Amino acid sequence: MTIAKSGKPGRTGKTLWRNGSLRIASLFAILLVIALAALAAPQDREHDRDQAREQDRDHDRDHDRDHDRGGIHLMSRERISRDFGGGSGGRPSPDALCEPGFVAVGFHVQTGEFFNQAWLDCARLRPDGDVGDERRMTERTGSPGGRPVYDARCSEGRVLRGLRGRTGASIDEAIGECSFVREIVEGRDRPRVELTQSITRPRPGGRPVEAHCPPGAVVTGFRSMSGEYMDHLWIVCSELERRY
Repeated sequence: MTIAKSGKPGRTGKTLWRNGSLRIASLFAILLVIALAALAAPQDREHDRDQAREQDRDHDRDHDRDHDRGGIHLMSRERISRDFGGGSGGRPSPDALCEPGFVAVGFHVQTGEFFNQAWLDCARLRPDGDVGDERRMTERTGSPGGRPVYDARCSEGRVLRGLRGRTGASIDEAIGECSFVREIVEGRDRPRVELTQSITRPRPGGRPVEAHCPPGAVVTGFRSMSGEYMDHLWIVCSELERRY
């Protein structure tokens, strides 16, 4: 009896081999996609972290700019002078001025028989109303001469807001008046005052005098008229403002 064959064995084996190869290739392709996804995930997470860090830095920079815009600042470079007193002789000397953004926290006087030269210690004003650690010294105003140098400094955290002392035909005595910036910027007519050391010339005379910055202002310079010695002295003030 003859049995009919339904197909050729060779072709059936080749078809099975091809189907198996396709399944294996598909499996490798799936594994490759999974592997690539696994490799990409840490990079994506790192990229996300980098973006988050950059956003944090941008936020910090924005906060710093906002902080700089707010707080207490010197209003402008316009300065106001107040007469401390002295004689009518001499000629204008170069001013002794703090740099922009700095306020006076003390002063120095070089003397002989009279006051010869004066200059200031200045500190950077911070937006929170404190004075920073950075210090800069002004140029000198007056006439060269004398030998001893005397110092008058505000205590920590205070700034110069005026002078008191004695004057006649020249400067006989100078004492600094110091207050906290926050009290000055509030516009008080009489903030709490602490005095510096007294600086006097030999055999002082004269009459009592005072010179104060306007309410809300601080000392940022000295101005003088001088000949053989310092004849006349002014304090130079800059106004403060609080920004919100």
